[in-house]
Amino acid sequence: MFRKSLMVIVLITLVTSFGSSLFAEDKKTILFHLKTGLKQDDAQICVAYNEIWAAMESGFSVDVLIDASAVNTYKRGFFGKDSLEDYKLPENMRQVLAHQFNTPIQKVPQVYGEYLTMLHNKGAVFYINSEMMITAGISKDENDLGKISAKFFKPIGMKKIIELRTKADYYLAY
Repeated sequence: MFRKSLMVIVLITLVTSFGSSLFAEDKKTILFHLKTGLKQDDAQICVAYNEIWAAMESGFSVDVLIDASAVNTYKRGFFGKDSLEDYKLPENMRQVLAHQFNTPIQKVPQVYGEYLTMLHNKGAVFYINSEMMITAGISKDENDLGKISAKFFKPIGMKKIIELRTKADYYLAY
C-alpha cells in the first residue's frame, strides 16, 4: 500500500512540475540563415520573411541567423534607420499574405521594419553573427548592438552558430 501511494505521489509531482511538456509533441525547428544583404539581392530577405511567417503559422519553432553581408542590412545609417526599416511591402504582396494567412489586410505590415518586429513578436528568435558585425565595423565587441536597429537580435559567436545549425531539424539559407 505504501509503495502504491508513493508511486502516485511521484506521478502527481511529475505531472504538476512539468505539466503538459511531458506529453507535448516536440516542435520541429527551422533555422533561416539570412546571408545575402539587401544591396546584393532584396528578394532574398523579403522571401525569407514570408517563409518565416509561414513556418510559425505551420507550428514550427523558428530561429533566424543574420550573417555575412546581411548584417549590413540592419546597420543604422546616418539618419538613424537601417536599409530595411522603411522599405515598403508591395501592396499586391500584402494582399496575397493577408489571403494566405487569413489575416485582415490591416494586420499585414506595410514596411519591413514592422514585419521584422511582428515576426519577433510571433515567436521567431533572431540571432546575429557578432564576428561579422565586428568585421564590418558595425560593433566594437561581441555584445555591441549599438549600430544595429533591431535590439532584440542576440549576438552570437561561431560555437553558437554551429549549435544552431546542428540542432535545427530543417535549414534554409538566403
